[in-house]
Amino acid sequence: MSKTILDDVLKEFEKLAAIPRPSKHEEQVSNFLKNFFEEQGFEVVQDNSKNIIAEIPASPGKENSPTTILQAHMDMVCVAEEGYEFNPLTDPIKLIRGEKYLEAEGTSLGADDGIGVAEILYLVKNHAEFNHGKLRIIFTTDEEQGMSGAINLDEKFLADADFLINCDSEKFGELVAGSAGSVHVTFWRELHYVRPDTKLPNNIVIKISGLRGGHSGEEISNGRLNAIKIVASILRHINKCGKIRMSSLNAGRAFNVIPNSAELVITTDLKIEFVQKICAELESGIKKVFGTTEPDVKIEAKTIKRPDKVLYVKDYEALSNFITLIHSGVYAMSPDNSEQVLASANLGVIRMDDDIIELKVLPRANADELIEEFIEGFGQAARLCVFESRFSEPTPAWKFNPDSKLLKFAKEIFTEQNGYAPEVKTIHAGLETSFFAKKNPALDIISIGTTNENIHSPNERLHLETVAPHVKLIAGLLEKISEIKS
Repeated sequence: MSKTILDDVLKEFEKLAAIPRPSKHEEQVSNFLKNFFEEQGFEVVQDNSKNIIAEIPASPGKENSPTTILQAHMDMVCVAEEGYEFNPLTDPIKLIRGEKYLEAEGTSLGADDGIGVAEILYLVKNHAEFNHGKLRIIFTTDEEQGMSGAINLDEKFLADADFLINCDSEKFGELVAGSAGSVHVTFWRELHYVRPDTKLPNNIVIKISGLRGGHSGEEISNGRLNAIKIVASILRHINKCGKIRMSSLNAGRAFNVIPNSAELVITTDLKIEFVQKICAELESGIKKVFGTTEPDVKIEAKTIKRPDKVLYVKDYEALSNFITLIHSGVYAMSPDNSEQVLASANLGVIRMDDDIIELKVLPRANADELIEEFIEGFGQAARLCVFESRFSEPTPAWKFNPDSKLLKFAKEIFTEQNGYAPEVKTIHAGLETSFFAKKNPALDIISIGTTNENIHSPNERLHLETVAPHVKLIAGLLEKISEIKS
């Protein structure tokens, strides 16, 4: 293969970064990928979900080797720094390449999973330079919000394959052989408003900022605080000292992102100085307990003009109780591995408009039984607080296979290429591999990737030194598989 693997892969990634591709808006990037394979002269299918499935013939003499799927997802989580002008539906990602890292100006980078797509495109362009059996390339849509691409993928594209290499993991040197299941939960309630009470003369906006946020699976046990849960704490403290009515509350960007900011508008009988004192004490307490992980948290209160309306008292009480009651954070650790999260939930989004309030929560678990427990518990909480609820079809957990031939190959090749042994692990995050394994239980699967930090946040960055080794690992695996006779 080319000696300039990194540069060539980044050229492919630059093309992807220029195409807006938030989840559920992948038509442009799907068409781009379809055109890529057509221009390369390969058979390609674009299905109704905009998934791309392409067939790469085996190397000469390797036609009887097993079929291997290389898979990645084309969508990304699009988030921007506060105040940075960015429209995820129209604006490209502006790349910043340093000596060690690839980052983006003001936004998430999209290396999750754009770098996996780019590496596969590079391997396809250079497939004649290494031996391989028949390859099938699958690029899926909507991985970040609903995995609908994987869910709707026709089973026939998995049925005749022997191995699947998913390129969506976040740390080079880790071989992922299991992942968490999840369920998307949406709660909502109709709102009723009244005019602000003259006995509550002080009108205040409270802003929470500076939290680190991040991926709600991989970062959930790292001391990252949830801005919505901080709002619940603020409301409780103010209620202890005075009266309060809420006008608006908005926070969070996506199910799977820990909310790093929130804005709350209230009327109260407490003076601004008293509310500011409460906020300062809460901020100080957070830094005292979580200063290592959340050193930049800010909780600020300012006087504003009087809002036109505030929530009816029963609506306010129901909402306040609900965001206090809903669990967000680690729920259980694995009894077999004290460092492995077994179950968690993330209260990711809260949105209010004139008629309705909506909350989005993402529970995860590395055991399907615990997903069912979340569904029952959250449903009961919704009924107690008079919220409507909707649960998506649960994503199954991808269970570890100790007899995986592909995992054995990967450990051997990684150690040979890099001079040290990789770590084998299961992760507390959702991967499309769950659905692939469900559709074809005989499919031998691993997930590998480059090292990506702070995914799903404006601080996302790719470790450049891991790109070429990751590409070589995939090529080495394909060569090893090509030696097997079906």
